[in-house]
Amino acid sequence: MQYIFEFFGILTSSLLVTSLAGAMFFGAAVYIWYKLRVHAKQVAYGKSLKFIYLEAKIDQLNERSPLAMEQIFASLHAIYSGFSWGEKFNGKFVSSTTCELVSLGGRVSYIFKIQDRYRNLLESAIFAQYPKAEIIEVEDYLKHLPRFYNPETAEFDFWGTQLNKRLDVSKSCYPIRTYGAFEHTEQETIIDPLSSVIEVMSNLQPYELMVSQIVFKPVDESWKKKTEEILRGLRGNPKKKSKPGILDGLLTIPMTIIHELVGIVFPKGEPVKPERAKEEPPSMIQHLSEGQKNVLAGIEHQLSKISYEAKIRLFYLAPKGKLNKSLRIPEIIGAYRNFDDPSMNGLKPDLKKTWTGVSYKYFESLEKPWRDSQELTRKRKFLIAFKDRDHFKGSGKCYYNSEEMATLFHFPQSPNARVSQVEKVETVKTAPPSNLPVSDIGPL
Repeated sequence: MQYIFEFFGILTSSLLVTSLAGAMFFGAAVYIWYKLRVHAKQVAYGKSLKFIYLEAKIDQLNERSPLAMEQIFASLHAIYSGFSWGEKFNGKFVSSTTCELVSLGGRVSYIFKIQDRYRNLLESAIFAQYPKAEIIEVEDYLKHLPRFYNPETAEFDFWGTQLNKRLDVSKSCYPIRTYGAFEHTEQETIIDPLSSVIEVMSNLQPYELMVSQIVFKPVDESWKKKTEEILRGLRGNPKKKSKPGILDGLLTIPMTIIHELVGIVFPKGEPVKPERAKEEPPSMIQHLSEGQKNVLAGIEHQLSKISYEAKIRLFYLAPKGKLNKSLRIPEIIGAYRNFDDPSMNGLKPDLKKTWTGVSYKYFESLEKPWRDSQELTRKRKFLIAFKDRDHFKGSGKCYYNSEEMATLFHFPQSPNARVSQVEKVETVKTAPPSNLPVSDIGPL
């Protein structure tokens, strides 16, 4: 009889293990199938979308602050669509929009890549803030640039990188330095935060190309829920007690019965009344320093505005033998240091994944074959992501609010920036005056 029980025990264990392994394999197979199907559907949906390229030119006497561009980004948030699970399963996703500062030989242009059906949305938003602007449809200036980079046959060389927030995505609520920090109302002075970037791009040689590309898409407010613990810590609030789980609820009744039985069997006399616990203050905000209060106010201001998920890429191209990386790269990276706030956040180049150069660690000559291979791989990946304005490729996620977006991309203010090299409206188109005399003589 004992052997029979042992046999059935071994058989039952084997069946359980086999069933568990089969369930895990089936679950993994279903997950892989789901991911591959959604990816294939997303590729097909992406190819079905029609995009156009628009160049925006503004009046050479523009005096509007970046707040005007913030209103434009706020209007573009209407592109967001909350797709259902079924729509996402069939490949639908929120398409991205691209805004680019393009300098070809020192002439700086403002280029937008947007879905054709949202053209009126963008034009209306720009004309509402810049009535004298001119918007024309243009060809992709990267149209003739090959997607696959072969250094042996290519007549050009390039450098590129992605700019991410200095803190990781879980701390995207810490804002960068925005245009409001450059305005001094007491001294009545306004410094254009983008003027340094435009100045660097305006000094290029005729054969050089430099681009600052922002690929962005509107997002909902779900990512902000992860910042509650950060705000709680900054305010000095006590940690939020976790809700009891199902297991805790099931163990409550038996543990209570055991506790009562032990008390009956082993009485301890009159229970001593515990001292009243000191109530913790609901917040320590009144004890924060001015710097801590400024950080808290900056985060709350950041979270009060609509948000975007964005990737910022820098690209510099020149003919072989004329790529002046030692000069151009420090210039453009230094220009973006203006957006750094040491107490909160800033922008930094992604040296580990997207920076197209690879440094040696110990021995330059021994590591050269490995470095050349890594550099070529990075260049090819970066060029494809940059040329396609791909929102999925790249490193990590970064969230920006409308104020941060307007700080990083806006039309320059003519009194506060050298805009001689920026493409602008040469003639202003206006309607004829209403009191224009018209002859009563009919057609001859």
